[in-house]
Amino acid sequence: MLNPLVRTKLTGYTEAFAQATPFRHVVIDDFLLPAVAEDLLQAFPGFADQFALNEMGQVGGKAVRERVRDLRAPYPALDAWLQTADFLQTATAITGIADLCYDPDYVGGGTHENIDGQSLDMHIDFNFHPGTRQHRRLNLIIYLNHEWDEAWGGSIELAEDPWDVDNRNRRLVRPLFNRAVIFETTECSWHGFSRIKLPADRKHLSRRSFAIYLYTRERPPEQTAPSHATVYVPEARPPHLLAGHALTERDQMELDNRFAAARGQLRYLYEREKAFARQIENLEYALREARAAARLEILGFARQVGAAEGFWPDSWSPRAAQFTLELVADCRGAIARIWVPEALGSGFELHIDCNDASTVFRLRGGRVSELRLPLRARAGEQATIRFRANQDWIPGEAGSSSDQRALAFRLLDLTLQHE
Repeated sequence: MLNPLVRTKLTGYTEAFAQATPFRHVVIDDFLLPAVAEDLLQAFPGFADQFALNEMGQVGGKAVRERVRDLRAPYPALDAWLQTADFLQTATAITGIADLCYDPDYVGGGTHENIDGQSLDMHIDFNFHPGTRQHRRLNLIIYLNHEWDEAWGGSIELAEDPWDVDNRNRRLVRPLFNRAVIFETTECSWHGFSRIKLPADRKHLSRRSFAIYLYTRERPPEQTAPSHATVYVPEARPPHLLAGHALTERDQMELDNRFAAARGQLRYLYEREKAFARQIENLEYALREARAAARLEILGFARQVGAAEGFWPDSWSPRAAQFTLELVADCRGAIARIWVPEALGSGFELHIDCNDASTVFRLRGGRVSELRLPLRARAGEQATIRFRANQDWIPGEAGSSSDQRALAFRLLDLTLQHE
């Protein structure tokens, strides 16, 4: 499938990818064997409304076919090649990104056809595969347009800052036949294309391409962001619409299109925010239920009274927490096994009150400590144990976890000592 000339120029493509601005990318002409590219164009599926639904379920000007293996030849053969070590290792050689994974579902990929009047607002892509939860790392787009004038719009635009209306540090690439664009998918790989405006004698044309996105199971922590969907930035005011300009019919159509796109995005975000709000409410309810039902590991003749305040269901605690026990037998003391995160070092202090008796423990992070508590109570009495730490730790801030809780220590268990 791959044009042999590409292999002879791998070193140059690798250097171009690494040095490219506004973010890492490379443009490769004559990417596939010419006959293969021509066959892909001839077998390109026709535009159909059921494949052109936008985020709001409305028919738009972009049709996407993700079920690549169901298309006519040579698409199944192309799909088979994209799974091979030959292709994946070539992509690694160009980009330096190892252990790339093919996506059999082509989520968001496959054949893309954009008709006259369609545009694509500047955006960054979703960063995790919705099924496998792998990290999205590369976009590969192969264009299939024998004829494309830059004046028609539709050139892919790569940008450092989509809010920069002066268009500094941007690159335009025409979607020409058998041209491949490979770029890294990051939180700053902004891209899109301006509205397609075909001349009257070229209305039968469309912007055609094939796309696949590659993933890895891991990603450097400094490049990893919380999971998000595709994020769009609507187009700014057309630069020629200045004070004193007489609005033409074409100007009005352009403004109508831009306002419609912006309003559509706001509507989509509003619906998504409502869905997120419902999810958050359900999670908060489930969390309250779980915390209320949380039971600590108490070894001895006592029962926990009510919920343990401050403790999470996994027995982690923030800086302050407490619980109450009702003794079934006389108690002359207790041993608490506490684990402190290594990140908190040697300056960690834990104040523990057992009813009116108070003790301060100085603990070292990264180890389990057995603390002897002055817990004295008779059978039938209640004893409240309070914990106060002088510092905490957020795992997510170190990039080693997505856990954003402020954690101070973990109570592994409490063993009561009876008379």
